[in-house]
Amino acid sequence: MKKAPRYSEVALLSLFATACSGGGGSSHQQPMPATPNNEITPNETLDTTEKANSVTEIFSQTAAELTEKITNPTSQLENNNNKEEFVSSSTMPENPKSESSSPEIEISNPSNEAKVEEEKPSTTPVEISEVIEEVKTEPEISNPSNEAKVEEETQSTTPIEISEVTEEVKTDPEISNPSNEAKVEEEKPSTTPIEISEVTEEVKTEPEISNPSNEVKVEEEKPSITPIEISEVTEEVKTEPEIEVAQENKPVMVTEHIEPMGMYLPKDPTRIFDEAAKFTQNGMIEKLSPLNNVVVNDENLTHKIGVIDVDFSARNDTGKAFQFSNGENRLLLNYDSPRQAKGNKHSHGTMAAGVIALKNEKGYIYGYTADSNNMVSASNQYYEAAYAQGVRIFNNSYGNTPWESRLKEKGGWRYFAQNPIYEMLAKMAAQDSIFVWAAGNDGQSKHSGQNKYATTESHIPVLNDDARRGWITVAAVDWRGQNLMSYSSQIGETAKNWGIATQGEWSLFDNSVSTTGTSFAAPVVTAAVANVWDKFPWMSNHLVTQTILSTANKLGSTEVTTDPNEKVGWGVLNEARALKGPARFDKRLLVKSDNGFVTADFAARNYQDRSRLTWSNDIAGDAGFRKLGTGTLYFSGYNTYSGQTVVENGTLSLSNALINSAVRIEKNGTLRTENDTQAVKIGQSVANNGSFEVYGKGVNIDGDYQADKDARTVIDIDTALLNVKGKADLQNSRILADVVNINEVPTQNEKTRTILKAGSLINYGNFYTVSDHIAPYILVSKVEQQENEVKATYKRNKTANVLRSVGALSRSAENTGENLDKVFDEVAQTPNSKIKSDTLAILTAAPLTAAQTVESLAAEIYASAQNMLLNENRVFSQNIADRAFQNFASENSNVYGAITHQTYRIAQTGYKNAKISGNQTYLGADKQIGDLLVGAALYHSHQKADFEQATGTAKLNQQGGTLYAGYQKNSGYILAQAGMAQAKNEVKRTILLPNETRSLATDVKSRLYSVYTELGYRFALQPLELSPFIGYQLDSIYQKAFDEQKNFGVQADRTKFSLNSYLAGLRATMKLGDLSLNALLSHRITPNAKDAFNFDARYIGAESNIHLQGISPAKNITTAKIGLGYKITENFDLFGEYAIAYPSSGEKWQNVSLGAKYRF
Repeated sequence: MKKAPRYSEVALLSLFATACSGGGGSSHQQPMPATPNNEITPNETLDTTEKANSVTEIFSQTAAELTEKITNPTSQLENNNNKEEFVSSSTMPENPKSESSSPEIEISNPSNEAKVEEEKPSTTPVEISEVIEEVKTEPEISNPSNEAKVEEETQSTTPIEISEVTEEVKTDPEISNPSNEAKVEEEKPSTTPIEISEVTEEVKTEPEISNPSNEVKVEEEKPSITPIEISEVTEEVKTEPEIEVAQENKPVMVTEHIEPMGMYLPKDPTRIFDEAAKFTQNGMIEKLSPLNNVVVNDENLTHKIGVIDVDFSARNDTGKAFQFSNGENRLLLNYDSPRQAKGNKHSHGTMAAGVIALKNEKGYIYGYTADSNNMVSASNQYYEAAYAQGVRIFNNSYGNTPWESRLKEKGGWRYFAQNPIYEMLAKMAAQDSIFVWAAGNDGQSKHSGQNKYATTESHIPVLNDDARRGWITVAAVDWRGQNLMSYSSQIGETAKNWGIATQGEWSLFDNSVSTTGTSFAAPVVTAAVANVWDKFPWMSNHLVTQTILSTANKLGSTEVTTDPNEKVGWGVLNEARALKGPARFDKRLLVKSDNGFVTADFAARNYQDRSRLTWSNDIAGDAGFRKLGTGTLYFSGYNTYSGQTVVENGTLSLSNALINSAVRIEKNGTLRTENDTQAVKIGQSVANNGSFEVYGKGVNIDGDYQADKDARTVIDIDTALLNVKGKADLQNSRILADVVNINEVPTQNEKTRTILKAGSLINYGNFYTVSDHIAPYILVSKVEQQENEVKATYKRNKTANVLRSVGALSRSAENTGENLDKVFDEVAQTPNSKIKSDTLAILTAAPLTAAQTVESLAAEIYASAQNMLLNENRVFSQNIADRAFQNFASENSNVYGAITHQTYRIAQTGYKNAKISGNQTYLGADKQIGDLLVGAALYHSHQKADFEQATGTAKLNQQGGTLYAGYQKNSGYILAQAGMAQAKNEVKRTILLPNETRSLATDVKSRLYSVYTELGYRFALQPLELSPFIGYQLDSIYQKAFDEQKNFGVQADRTKFSLNSYLAGLRATMKLGDLSLNALLSHRITPNAKDAFNFDARYIGAESNIHLQGISPAKNITTAKIGLGYKITENFDLFGEYAIAYPSSGEKWQNVSLGAKYRF
């Protein structure tokens, strides 16, 4: 550790520091005993060839003592370049030469902040005619959430005559409010000469504290991976937590009911549920949780670490110690500082940073060279520069320890701690930073009493109690954590409440450098602070500090600490325990303004890893706990702290026990208890003015439970029990019924369950509401008191009612709902059902999700797709009838063929429509034998149907043939056909279960038989012929069995569909030479069309029969056709036709045909 002199009472000395990096060996320098007259005797430098923590000069007295020993007030300070020398009693030490002697370098600001001008102290010689008072302006610290410009002060370069004592003008850090993007300029002191003739009052400006409730979006820093030279610094991009602003959604209060769909209103407004509505819908619905308007996204935030030390390596001699796994450099030196590193791997700062890099893998390390004659000359500029880069964790392996006699003489630590820079650091610690200090290596200085306590810097909180929020002092113990190292100073009685200890011996840089001393114990704690803060980025610096200290081991034990002592403070660092949150709520760890409460105040987070919002240690102590902010914090330990627990805002969730703490829930607060294996235990009383939520197995309250009249008690009526051993007074407040998960499939029979019981239950008026998050299939009929218990009655709702609540009840959905209700009843009676998990997923899904699932389970495509088979066969039969009609009375044999393209839609209210298109090719031949025409024809058809939404697609391949005959006598005729076809329909569809999406592909094979007859009469009106006709067609489809193979897919046995249809129409023919025109107008009626294609099936995994429905064939179809024929030769004709049909569903069907006929 480096010793740093402090300012004297009457003169400013630069902050000297001497290295004391451990006990024993050449790696340390111990102070020489003072003379009897307390004169200062410098130590000689020891050989430190193999150690980096060498010392040039060591002093056991403070700078204040040096000043008092000065005997020659006229001696002059001599300027030395970048050095700070100690002087004998006859000379004053000179001020260090300004860094301005080096060329000024323009530094690119990595965080897009304004350039910070380096402090330029006066370089004019100072005559010591009288004692100098420092003229100093302390830093104005910009909050990293503000991208505000900050200008560094430029000190006067005017000669100072030492004839009067100047006024010390001090501006304390002004910390910008993160909610305001204000531009902040730092004060520039006057450059006029200052005569030291009088001492004026010091002027201080207290910091402006940022509002922690204002969350802003800040970008995280991404430093250059190139070696950092002060002559060239690459720009760094800084990122801090993103804030997601959700769309505002006003919470729905009890008086602002969400009315169910379908305009359901209770007939009796005083009742929660209207029994006359047949239990189809819940009564008043209450929003369980309001939408958080602001959600902070800082889950991947990484904290940066600052190291203020003597020097750092300027060589490439540390291996990969300061590289991330991707090779990027993580040690960034002297950002916004003109100093340049000149050391090597043995430099004190390099070693301190090396320990941090060894113990922390994620954070950037910002090193600042503060060397003056191998001593730390700490300056506010280094802290300001690091703070501007986003650093909030500072490692300080330097310090100065006064003699015990001197400490007593000056009346304690307050005298030594009074220093402007210390006051600045204390305010930073009180605000948002954490400073880790080495306790010192004066363990052997028993003659001077310096072994009994840590350095002066460790005692800064005596000036500002709030500094304890971010102040930790570190002593060194052996690697087993059994004993304090002989070289280590003790923490001391005064600093023990913010002290801790850990190992200080480490091997670094591929085992080429060894460390010893509290200088290298402090970085271990610094790294642990960063690791804990990274684990819990929402924590304040105060919570992180408490967590580090309260989780320490007792010295010589693995037990958690209970009390601090003067040797090691709270004990030995236990980082693994600290990564689980605090282990004590202890008033000794709090500051006065905490008023005895540990406070967690943070906005909502949506972390993927809930452990980052969980404190899992068993928390003891005498302090209370206060929850603020909209975020949710989880306690999973067996907690015995005795202070009160107050939930003012957000949510505190308990999953184990809270034994000795009484609980108060404020209006905007929520206490949640949830454990799925055992009831949570609360050992004291609970006063609820907000929301008390009971989930899992419930909660046992050993004391009383009192709910304010405007409070609510939320209970999972399916699993939880609120068990109050004392008195439960609900003051006519409401119970909000909820069911978060369903582990067993309920039946449609009502179930009554006890949800609250107490030693004495008073003032409950059976007033309840139902959660908007309740499982949609749960229907609550009543919640009522019976003696000292409250019972809830509920059952499984019908699927149709669930769908109706979101306006998704179509005819198909209603049928599917009935199918599912039968299957759910079966599963409820079959604990080992293959589809139990799928069923539970459906029952617990949100209503809209359940509606999507029901739609996909309709399987209506199998019924609707039968229309494709039927229509193809009817088109073919009609075309053959037309060809036969035209070939009557022909003396020749005829061969003909045609190709038809058709497009149409099938539609029916309550089902998913489909667009169908495809081609049909047919080929036939016939021959006239007297009055008899006989013939045969074949066809092949390919059609594709695209159904709406997730219903699926069908690709039909159908081929068939027919035999036909016609008889014409005079003007009357009769036609008859008998045909058969085979079809394969390739069906692809998707089941959208809440827990899984399943893709199904099935080939459904069918066979079709048909009979067609037509009777007509031909009226010859030359050149026009009109032929009215009537007809009948029977179509029988035999669908073979099919199986979709996956759970909740469909399997069906062989099924038959039969349809009878009747036709009436008129044909017209006109011949104009080689050109012939023909037309047809017909109407078909199918009396039994309704539900003609519905059939029974089963869901795979269940035994219950279900009834599948789909689009029925059109009952009425009107068709118009016009055709044109042309005789090419005596034997060869071409013909074309266009047909349009209008079924009763209102859709339009169209087809176009082109064919040829050959006569022989």
